[in-house]
Amino acid sequence: MKRISLSVFSVLCLLCAPGIANAQRVTAGYVSKDLNYLPFFIGLKKGLYAREGIQVDLVSIGRADVQLQALVAGELNFANINADNIIVWNERTNGNLKVAAGSSNAAPYLLIGAKNIKKVDDLKGQRLGVASLTGGATSILLAYMKSKGLVHPKDFSLAIIAGGTPARLSALESNAIAGAVLGIPFGDIAVDRGFTKLGDTTEVISNYQFNNININPAWAEKNRQAVVKFIKGHIQALRWIYDHPADAADFLTKELGLQEPYARRGIDYYINNKIYPINGNVTLAGLKVNIEVQVQDGIIKGTPPPPEKYIDVSYLRQAQKELGIQ
Repeated sequence: MKRISLSVFSVLCLLCAPGIANAQRVTAGYVSKDLNYLPFFIGLKKGLYAREGIQVDLVSIGRADVQLQALVAGELNFANINADNIIVWNERTNGNLKVAAGSSNAAPYLLIGAKNIKKVDDLKGQRLGVASLTGGATSILLAYMKSKGLVHPKDFSLAIIAGGTPARLSALESNAIAGAVLGIPFGDIAVDRGFTKLGDTTEVISNYQFNNININPAWAEKNRQAVVKFIKGHIQALRWIYDHPADAADFLTKELGLQEPYARRGIDYYINNKIYPINGNVTLAGLKVNIEVQVQDGIIKGTPPPPEKYIDVSYLRQAQKELGIQ
């Protein structure tokens, strides 16, 4: 595994907490500036982490697999990525990474085609943009395409586009790819710009443990209070979004550059469909779907394990208790 040096973080760290006396400093990764990562930006900008007594550096790492490598190497304390990555890593390496809390407990994606693509069958022989070759949005894309009769790699190829949904939209606009799954509300933006909506992936996968706070127990068990404090800040950010949807949409526009009315449309969608787990809970039903996908992909052999194998919610329960939620 290629080690990622801390010097890289010094370049990629776009948002760093101001100094807090006697506070532990931690690093948390994010893939892109979109709705799935909004709670982490709110936690930082609104001072919710600082209120708990920790300094958080949000590190821009545009690929989930690279975040995973950094977590394993001990150069990232929290990898905020899809549960699939944790499952795949643990199964392939006999690893012990854990999902510690939920962040986006569903994966609403639209399959968007280039302007010359009019139906799913037109993607045969084309190149589709993905964040990584396995897990997360890629697993969702492959499952959706398979349901329509197109199987990778026989019928189409994949191109890694670092930077999440916004980067995949840019790749569509530059004709670098013929299609991709785009999250809400970027799928709407693409349609308004003349790209083709080919389908909604929730037709195939409606329940999914999509984005999480993931930990490496080798570090987390020695830094329990820091983990609990980070999750407490995260929960408060989630609850702030629910309590202040208009302000959250304004934050999306001013801080993350998402134009109105798309920002408010996205916030309303995530709140109304309870994509954000208001208390940071992990959906075990959704995680079972993640496991089923990995069984279908051949990562998990034999009888599927229970979702509890991949989670450790003890930090979450302690955070909830300290916040008076339990």
